[in-house]
Amino acid sequence: MEIDWDAFKFVMTILALIAFNIPILYSAYRLRKVNDFSDALREKDPDGSGTGAISYSRVTGMIGVVVVASLFWIMSNVAIGTAILNPKDLPDILTGVSKLFFVGAALFLPYAFNQLKTLVQ
Repeated sequence: MEIDWDAFKFVMTILALIAFNIPILYSAYRLRKVNDFSDALREKDPDGSGTGAISYSRVTGMIGVVVVASLFWIMSNVAIGTAILNPKDLPDILTGVSKLFFVGAALFLPYAFNQLKTLVQ
């Protein structure tokens, strides 16, 4: 009896992706029940009390977190599949996506400048 290695690699890829994604999906399911999330997006006084105003830098920082986390999650799935099905292509994929992570990190710049402004004041 001969083993069909292509079918075996396909099944192993599916199992690896399931094992990788179940904890992430469970965490996302649990995060939807977080209360008072909007307080995290509000401006704070230097003493730490809330002002009630929505902070542009915190909102863009939150968008940045979602974008970068989504990109990392998707590319992790691609890397797992490629590592099992066609390992020779993995270095090219990882090299190409590193530029996207730097662009995504730029979404955090308004939040970083706001924090620096608070430190200087």
